[in-house]
Amino acid sequence: MNLRRLSSSSAWLPLVGWLSLFALLALSIAWSGRAVASPIGAPPSASASASVPAAPPLPHRPIVALSTADGARGPLVLTARDGAYVAELTIADEGGEPLIVSRVAIRGDDEDVRAPPRLSARFSDGSATTATIAPATSKHIVVTWTPERNARTRQVLAHVVITSNDEQAGEVAMGVRAQLASVAPFFFDHLLSCLTFVPLLGALFIVLMAGFGRGDDRSARTIALVATALQCVFAVWLATLFRGDVTRLDGNDGYQLIEHAVWVRSFDVEYFVGVDGISMPMVLLTSLVSFLGCVASETITTRPRGYYALYLLLATGMMGVFVALDLLLFYVFWELVLLPIYFLVGAWGGARKEYAATKFIVYALVGSVSMLLAFLAMYANADRTFMVDGTTVAHTFSIPDLARVSFAGKHLTIFGVDFAKVVWCLLFFGFAIKIPVFPLHTWLPDAQVEAPTPISVILAAVLLKMGAYGILRINFAILPDATRWAAGAMVALGVVNVIYGALCAMAQDDLKRLVAYSCVSQMGFCLIGLGSLTPQGIAACLIQMVSHGVIAAMLFLLVAVIDDRVRTRSLRALGGLASQMPLYAVLSGLAFVAASGVPGLSGFWGEVLALLGAFPSYRALTTIGALGLVLAAAYNLGAFQRIFLGPFRDSWRTSAALEPFGGRFPDLTGRELATVAPLAVIAVVLGVWPVPLFGLIAGGVRDVTSVVDPAGPDQVASLLHRASHALALLR
Repeated sequence: MNLRRLSSSSAWLPLVGWLSLFALLALSIAWSGRAVASPIGAPPSASASASVPAAPPLPHRPIVALSTADGARGPLVLTARDGAYVAELTIADEGGEPLIVSRVAIRGDDEDVRAPPRLSARFSDGSATTATIAPATSKHIVVTWTPERNARTRQVLAHVVITSNDEQAGEVAMGVRAQLASVAPFFFDHLLSCLTFVPLLGALFIVLMAGFGRGDDRSARTIALVATALQCVFAVWLATLFRGDVTRLDGNDGYQLIEHAVWVRSFDVEYFVGVDGISMPMVLLTSLVSFLGCVASETITTRPRGYYALYLLLATGMMGVFVALDLLLFYVFWELVLLPIYFLVGAWGGARKEYAATKFIVYALVGSVSMLLAFLAMYANADRTFMVDGTTVAHTFSIPDLARVSFAGKHLTIFGVDFAKVVWCLLFFGFAIKIPVFPLHTWLPDAQVEAPTPISVILAAVLLKMGAYGILRINFAILPDATRWAAGAMVALGVVNVIYGALCAMAQDDLKRLVAYSCVSQMGFCLIGLGSLTPQGIAACLIQMVSHGVIAAMLFLLVAVIDDRVRTRSLRALGGLASQMPLYAVLSGLAFVAASGVPGLSGFWGEVLALLGAFPSYRALTTIGALGLVLAAAYNLGAFQRIFLGPFRDSWRTSAALEPFGGRFPDLTGRELATVAPLAVIAVVLGVWPVPLFGLIAGGVRDVTSVVDPAGPDQVASLLHRASHALALLR
């Protein structure tokens, strides 16, 4: 495909098609929430029954049937009543033999906590949890949730399970949901959907305005800014409602602000989103970077309406990846990220944009196929479970349900190799391309160098983090045995990334390519932390993801300042800029020092904790990895010295590039400062006081550690204590 055709009117057709597809996706999700509550098997009306012949005799066996009070299949919605949340479900015998109910209970037990505490179910006539129901009759079961005064969880998503003598049905269930009262119920109940899809609505608005000949480039930019700003507002609101200390023991598998509905019933696919301590930091980072990248996009003057529509589509895909809890939904959002990046690099990039875009999409699609094969393999071998409304399914894409499947215990093989290990490797391969892990990294320097600045920022700050997040969310949660088996390999690959990326960065003359290779090196610390399987290492991975996202975004924005003025990024051509651009020099120095892992700035905590977590088990590898800190200081401070120190080159005073500025390098503009300053503040604040970030991830770290290293989840508390003590000493 000739990417230059995007400038013609026909170029809008594929974009309209993709946006329409995902608009239908959003509408189907919204409709699925209503369709779940549609009556199934409700009795026919009187007028209809008059024309229907007499019903056949009942079969000679008990048949269990569940419904809500209004005859719907489910889920059962609990409503507030006298300080509790209560609702009734109906259990009927539609067979010709008595139905003996031997058990009514909330799904889960002390070892497998699923529901929040103080949720109960019993028959309404006081017969506790057992009963006998005559044919063609029914009884009511009362489900009650009595939340504590300061409840740690604000919602219930659970199942009432019923065991009876209906052997064909087996154990059946009714989905149960409840939500504590809130100020704005609609937005509270759908906060994650608003957060995810508001950029998509902005993209649709831009495309529709362009299709009808309305609006202009300025209006497209305004819409994009408003959409990403709203996403930031929703993310901040989400953070105020989120509790970092919530774990699986509090119910709902440790997730908060959950939205759960049947999406594609025939394929057992659900619209299932939620956040925990693993995803919450990335939600905040993604929303911030998306907004700042949109502000920085003011320099895009070629076909800006197409650019902003694709940019907003990208923002929706990135956010969806971090909130999706259904594998197929996760895959849809993952793929949604790829095409916008391809077009944004290929149409608005540098001199070798077509090559960089093609290389990116080929690598990305190979990884996506690997992931999809793994997802289908896990789906096909999942255990029997229930959808959100209580429908029994033989397979599932639900991440929490798949996490309960003992794939290792099934003793499955693929070509004679353990099933769990093969699937783990398929997943890791797909995620490793995104991180990227050596030798799958070669797409990254080309893509980041050729991409326009806002897209380089997103690639470094968010896209790379999707790979590490996927390993935590899927590999660790669903395949813990295989994760323990591969832990040493992750540490080794992380060390290779750290050293190789640093050496490549030291050899670069192009400042943007230097920062790109530094990303390869810095993401190696995430792998080292993951491979350690310790609370310190897992916390280090999350902190490094946030910290590197902030610092890398800052560096790429600062590189663009020079590139926009003189159209060069060569370190040989620069020098002495501190005398010309003092504010720029200060902020660049802060960014380079933070990237070097100096104490007092955010880059320090992730790197040091990764090494601290891995050292007890991998002393030799950790020692080699620690050399990356020295190399990072060498290439970062070396670049700073070559750009800002020494005498200013007089040849620049007569340069045509600086002629509009009187032969001087102008310092940061207001827009440039507005994009860089928030990141600089975050880098300093997280460096001096990282405890809020530790608190945000504490519950998620404890849950992940309890799965892959059951002996040590409580070390998170001591980690927080040691961090506070260290900060007290610094003060």
